[in-house]
Parts: sequence; structure tokens; C-alpha cells
Amino acid sequence: MRQKGIVTAIDGAYATVTVKRMSACDGCHKKDPGMHTAGESPCHECSMFPVQTDFHVRAYDEIGVEVGQRVEVESQSARVLGYAAAVFLLPLLLAFLGGLLGALFSSQTWVAYLCAALGFILAFVFVKLVIDKTAKEKTEYRIVAVL
Repeated sequence: MRQKGIVTAIDGAYATVTVKRMSACDGCHKKDPGMHTAGESPCHECSMFPVQTDFHVRAYDEIGVEVGQRVEVESQSARVLGYAAAVFLLPLLLAFLGGLLGALFSSQTWVAYLCAALGFILAFVFVKLVIDKTAKEKTEYRIVAVL
């Protein structure tokens, strides 16, 4: 996955790059400026979920960049897609397994529903505590071009 950013600091063979976060709204038809009035967010759906628009990455500098330059950084697409799959599929999988186990060990329907809900919630706790930390530590970036 390639993204564009600006070099903000250099530390030996690594550079800190400020990258604008890609969002789901990038391809949305409601993003068109003509679709909303001045001072209003493009759509009410996006305004309900504010996200940090800029983030800083530590990228390996094999080119020799300087502070202030616009660069293109690259990360491993497979790793990023794996994290996305974990965030979206793990809650569904654990909810299904929780519901199945609840149904196997109890004859009451509400127990299966409760176990499914607990599995769903535990998946998000796991994602936040384990996968979020792993993603921050193991995602590697490298500078591939100066723009």
C-alpha cells in the first residue's frame, strides 16, 4: 500500500513521515462539495465517526530525504489486509462460536444469545489489546520516492 506524506524528522536511516489517513469517504459521492452547504461535513454518517486525519510513521529511508520533502511511503499490503480481516471477521467468528457453544451447553435460547454477544465483545477487546499493539509495532514502512 502506497501513501503520500511529508518528512517531518530524520533519525539516521529512518525518517518520520506525516501521512494523511485514507478514509472510506474518499470514493463517496457525498464528498462532492456541491452536495452540502458551507461549514457542514460532507455527510452526517462521516461526521458521527471523527477520525484522526494525519498520522506519523517511521519509515526506512533508502533514498536520502530531507525534512520538508513530499515523499511516497510503502507498507506491506498483505499485513494491512490481514489486520483489516481480523478487525472485521474476528467479531463475527467469535459471535458464531459463542452462540454455538451456548446452544450446545444449554437448552435455553437466551444463553446462546448471551454467549454470542460475549464472543462479539471479546473479539473487539482482543483486537484493541493485541492486534492494535502488534500492528503499530510490526507494520514496516519504507520511502520509495521523492515527489
